[in-house]
Amino acid sequence: MRARFEKVGGEERVLYAFERSETSFPFYWHYHPEFELTLILEGSGQRLVGDSIEEYGPGDLVLLGPNLPHTYRSGLVGGPNRAFVLQFRLELLGNIFFSLPEMRSLRRFLDRATQGFAFSFANESKKALLHAQILTLPTRSTSAQILVLLEILDTLASTATAHALSRTHVLPPVKAEDQKRINTICHFLCEHYDQEIDYARLTKKLHMSQASICRFFHRATGRTMTEYVNNYRISVAAHLLKETDKSILEIAFEVGFGNYSHFNRQFQRRKGKTPRLFRATFGNTAVQLN
Repeated sequence: MRARFEKVGGEERVLYAFERSETSFPFYWHYHPEFELTLILEGSGQRLVGDSIEEYGPGDLVLLGPNLPHTYRSGLVGGPNRAFVLQFRLELLGNIFFSLPEMRSLRRFLDRATQGFAFSFANESKKALLHAQILTLPTRSTSAQILVLLEILDTLASTATAHALSRTHVLPPVKAEDQKRINTICHFLCEHYDQEIDYARLTKKLHMSQASICRFFHRATGRTMTEYVNNYRISVAAHLLKETDKSILEIAFEVGFGNYSHFNRQFQRRKGKTPRLFRATFGNTAVQLN
């Protein structure tokens, strides 16, 4: 998917560690040449990476490869949104470091992460220790940050379960005009996900025909606009199933599905579980369909 280029930091550095704290995380589709490791501390919503759309919450840990378009969009529930972000370039220890035989396995891990990884841990103590290491980075010297980063990457590569995010290789934009177009479309679809796609409004916004918009979007993202919207709807539905006591039928209609059976099929296709089983597994409250 095509997005806005973001220059990280105000100076030429190969590693940045900082906390992002805002009342909300607005939709901002962008990319940059650095790897990015993000740990969510507070807040929940949707995480969009390449052609992947998933829900996120506290403890969500993701590693993104260079020039991979992404954004976080905070959800329906208000409150603080905090994330720890670590951005680094592969050449942080020189151009040949990760080509050394001793670094071969770590280099393979980083190469596989170019399309994005979300991590989970079977061992809660290792997970807590890793989170603590990440959070101490801003207080350390630059040399200590690099050493701790290598330890973090080694832990992720050796002990964490990595779930691949973007299924297709998404190229960053070449033309500024295309950047603006794809960002406009994605923002529009996310803002109106619970409605039928209003192609008439989009054609007026972009001064393009409906057919041209659909071809452009498919060429840029590898999927149709309907697929994109349905993925976003399922992500919102999963959040509502976990965090609210609304009935499954109510949620289906709230996120824009006019047919309950169709919602069930789409949900199971993307989540591997029916909405009812998903709620029973992950939700705070199980509610039967009336």
